[in-house]
Amino acid sequence: MRAWISGDDDEPAAEGQAERGIAQLIDLSKQQQSLARPASSIPETSESSGLPELGDASRDATSRELPAVRPRVRAAWAGPVVLVVALGILGQAWVGYQGRITGSPSSLLWYGTLCLIFTPCAALIMSSWLTDRARVWFTLFMSLALLATRFVLYPDQFVYHDELINYRVLLSIEQTKHLFTPNSLLPVTADYPGMEIATSAVHQLTGLSLHSSGMAVLFAVRLIMTLSLVRITQRISGSVTVGCLAALIYATNPQYIYFNSQYSYQSVALPLCFFCVYVFTMERKTQGLLAVLPSAAVILAVAASHHLSSLALIVVLWVWYLFTRITRRPVDQLLALAIIGLVIITAWTFMARAVIVPYISEIVRSSITSIIELLHGDSSHVFFTDSAGDRNPLWEVALSVISVLLIVATLVPALWHAFVRRRLLSAAAIVSLIMAAAYPIIPIGHLTDATAEVSDRSSGFIYAGLAYLVAAWWFRIGPFRRHARASRFTVPRHTWLLVVALTISFVGGTVIGSGPSWLFGPGRYLVSADNRSVDPLALQAARWEGQNLPPDSRVFTDRVNGLLAAVYGNQHVLTALGDGIDEGTVSTLLLRQPTPADVSVACRADVQFLIADQRLATSLPHVGLYIDVGEYQYRMRTAPPPPSALTKFDNVPGAERIFDNGAIRIYDLRGLSCAGRS
Repeated sequence: MRAWISGDDDEPAAEGQAERGIAQLIDLSKQQQSLARPASSIPETSESSGLPELGDASRDATSRELPAVRPRVRAAWAGPVVLVVALGILGQAWVGYQGRITGSPSSLLWYGTLCLIFTPCAALIMSSWLTDRARVWFTLFMSLALLATRFVLYPDQFVYHDELINYRVLLSIEQTKHLFTPNSLLPVTADYPGMEIATSAVHQLTGLSLHSSGMAVLFAVRLIMTLSLVRITQRISGSVTVGCLAALIYATNPQYIYFNSQYSYQSVALPLCFFCVYVFTMERKTQGLLAVLPSAAVILAVAASHHLSSLALIVVLWVWYLFTRITRRPVDQLLALAIIGLVIITAWTFMARAVIVPYISEIVRSSITSIIELLHGDSSHVFFTDSAGDRNPLWEVALSVISVLLIVATLVPALWHAFVRRRLLSAAAIVSLIMAAAYPIIPIGHLTDATAEVSDRSSGFIYAGLAYLVAAWWFRIGPFRRHARASRFTVPRHTWLLVVALTISFVGGTVIGSGPSWLFGPGRYLVSADNRSVDPLALQAARWEGQNLPPDSRVFTDRVNGLLAAVYGNQHVLTALGDGIDEGTVSTLLLRQPTPADVSVACRADVQFLIADQRLATSLPHVGLYIDVGEYQYRMRTAPPPPSALTKFDNVPGAERIFDNGAIRIYDLRGLSCAGRS
């Protein structure tokens, strides 16, 4: 095992020979320097990979600049690193336990245990103590260990907003044995069931629970994404070490730990985008259209999983093809793949047009409105503070700002050198350069609430280009060879400096992506706070609904209780996107003090059951809204709704309170005197 890690596969008998004398040690050192590079690190040619080579000069520079293999005794560090990573995962489990017991998990401990996983792995991967093969394996190990932290925090259920929405789609498939069952929570998810299909297959084949099957799918796609990123970067740069550094840089993006680790359709579609490019650049024995069928199959999987990811993939393929024409370095079958991909994604989008158009339109409208408000000075957005006033600790704010400055400080010279010597770049490298240049979208997008979500979602794509560009700049690959000489952009390539910068960027990026500290794990109940609102009382009410209310009854309630009512209660939750209700009017049933109009509002929306969580009156919503966008007093509320707003139907003729656990009341409104109701 140690010989495999250290790269001395050809000399197993050399171990333990130090006592034979200084002469033999010198001879051993010379033999190790002459060892051939492992096969996994040999750059593939343009014929086998589909990517133009950087040229012999670049490859020679790469071999001169990258660290040499050291004696195998240094590989002993691999064991301690694995142990420290295990302690990091155990620490994450302790954070979850502490949150459930005390109600207030430690953010410092959460980030500290994450660093126990990331930092030692980064140091070992970037050291000169591993073979290329071992470097790749430890990169995969690090990525899976970070994903495991999400599992140990919530080992038996999905709790985040997007997770519960997609879990509803999975339950519909399991219950009806059909695809495309409407999902009123977010109608667009029903038309993109790729992740749920894979999860259901794992569940049926293995007998695992649906939650465990979903986690198995997430582990599989995380493995695919990391390996694809390493190998794609290797094929562009000619270096496995650059590929592994790119994977480490990619792990610092704001969505890596939080959103892209959730059971959400982008978490599966994004790795499939990487996998599509990886499959296309593999050595192909067949010719013509048959050669692109495997890649086209992956595009179909992306198209069936997520709308925006499939759109981003097709844009990348066409931009890549455009630059192969500009650089006059054609890539075989790339045009055919781009055309086939465009047809597949266009057909799927057309099929889902009834739900995807309103959904995308709402995102665009909200973003434009937020930008206009910002330009007019009307934006109420406050950095590092949620809507209820909870602020991130000062040290988190400082690290996130420093991480942005670090990325900019490396990205600017990298972009400059790449642009100056752009003639040396392959078309694939130019596409990466363009993606990296879009990085300012991420910090600038946080100027408003609506654009912050859009910019964070884009980081999964932007960081793919940024990771290659910065990694190649650090190791002076290709157009960065001139950077090896002293210049105004010269940075000493000390491994410790790289690891420190990666760690700061990792923590800072996670702060930016995760937002307030309450989002990362269990704790006491908070109002409209996604995972922190999924507590025993809310779960008790939802399960009661599933046992006592007619399935698919028309239910109206707040954001989190609506998710639980749909998932565990099997109810049809009324929403603006799914049912076309006027959110500003119907939300008054929970957010406005009693008025004579309440009965008519409930009748017009045909609300059969109203779920009122009295705790909404104790605080402003932590995610900015109680129910949905456009609700009563949306963005104008300065105080919680009055308690009477949540108990108003106690004395309304025809309304019956059928459930009360001290926090949540469920009212049966089918007895209201509504015109036309039988």
